[in-house]
Amino acid sequence: MHSILEADLAYQARVLAEQGAAALFTGLDPKLVWSGDQLLLMRRGDPAPWPSADIRIAGRGLVLMPTLYARGAQTVIDPSRPPLLIYPARGRATLSEAPPPVTDRALIRLLGRPRARLLGLLAEPASTTELAHRLDVTPGAVSQHLAVLYDAGLLTRTRSGRTVRYRRTALGDELCR
Repeated sequence: MHSILEADLAYQARVLAEQGAAALFTGLDPKLVWSGDQLLLMRRGDPAPWPSADIRIAGRGLVLMPTLYARGAQTVIDPSRPPLLIYPARGRATLSEAPPPVTDRALIRLLGRPRARLLGLLAEPASTTELAHRLDVTPGAVSQHLAVLYDAGLLTRTRSGRTVRYRRTALGDELCR
């Protein structure tokens, strides 16, 4: 769960830096609309009137909090604290999925089944520990394969605190296609 939440925060930071606030908020939930200097939480599909509240942040900041349990964006407003926007994290469905089987025989023959499986899983960033858990193998085994794929230019890695997250490069994406 921790890995999914960390990956979501890293992704949202990248969206904000590359595309701006409008793209960030729309990506969190379609009900969020960035309009000039206002963030609006719209109510769609419900004819009941939405209680209007005008909350001025005025330098208090806005805390974004991904969660694995919410269905849509929610707010928590406390005058003594910065406003809190809770939103569904990307990738939460991966908690219950088994790794897909690798069926591309040419890729398996080229890389071997373990490396082909790892490369297939790394369309989205993941840590060694997360990959080991999903594949039910030791982190050491995963680490050895990741090093080979990284040295071959098929993966990139990014450090976030003590965690290193791997992701396929454009070359890795092409190879998987």
